[in-house]
Amino acid sequence: RRAGSLVGRALAVGLSLALAGGVGSDEAEASRSSLRSAQSWAYQLQGSPTALAGSAADVVVVDADHMRGAASRLRSKPGGGRRVVLAYLSIGEAERWRGYWKGCCAGTRPSWLTTRTQGWQGNYVVHFWDPAWKAIVRERVRQIMAAGFDGLYLDRVDTYESVQAPGGSRAAMIAFVREVAAYARSFKGDAAVLVQNAEELLSSDAFLEAIDGIAKEDLFHGVNHDGKRNPAGMVAESVRLLKRAQGRGKTIFVIEYLSGSSADSVRAEIRRQGVVPFFGGLARLQRTVFVDR
Repeated sequence: RRAGSLVGRALAVGLSLALAGGVGSDEAEASRSSLRSAQSWAYQLQGSPTALAGSAADVVVVDADHMRGAASRLRSKPGGGRRVVLAYLSIGEAERWRGYWKGCCAGTRPSWLTTRTQGWQGNYVVHFWDPAWKAIVRERVRQIMAAGFDGLYLDRVDTYESVQAPGGSRAAMIAFVREVAAYARSFKGDAAVLVQNAEELLSSDAFLEAIDGIAKEDLFHGVNHDGKRNPAGMVAESVRLLKRAQGRGKTIFVIEYLSGSSADSVRAEIRRQGVVPFFGGLARLQRTVFVDR
């Protein structure tokens, strides 16, 4: 979830070589295929979207609650052409600052809300399979799509690893992501869906059918938030799963949190892994995107 909250305080852009041409320039439509062929992206969950609006990013991720009107403002690139505008949505945690909190959780704790956090104060693990929580997410999706967004950026999909759902948490999360994606597409037929982390689910064809891409944090370094190299076996397995998704036409973003000499020392190694590193204006963020060789 590190990017899920860090993006709420920062802006970064990741670049890749062309995966399948460029994003279409048709001002009238942004589609799932546009996300899949994106050559650059940016995200920002707080503050003014002015920097995003002035960027050449093919895809941008913003928070619909923090940036009212962002969908229409960010839709067009400065030099012309259409960009994909996605809205951030946490489906595995409840965030106490959100508008729904007062109605569901202020002064009482519903059965689907736990007291556990996963690293961010005020964000609580939920029983994501519970109908009451699903209803909240559905309403969030409805609001997002009504605001004109091109799709969703789903965070905390990996919460399935922290709770036990009846019949199995993995299957329940796959089903939930499919439900959320289908509901978004009931409003906009080509709504794009990008998920963050939970690459273990990429072995499921049903999961892959529902999404258009994945953003993976800490692939090579810092899985324990210490900046150290991840175990070779862990890296290899994650790369295998990401490559499987890429082979199915999905967009893959890889996020490494390195800076200075530490980032410089792994630049060549990351390139050898088949990804292109991008060091943005914020030294603490490095974004990379899988490309074909």
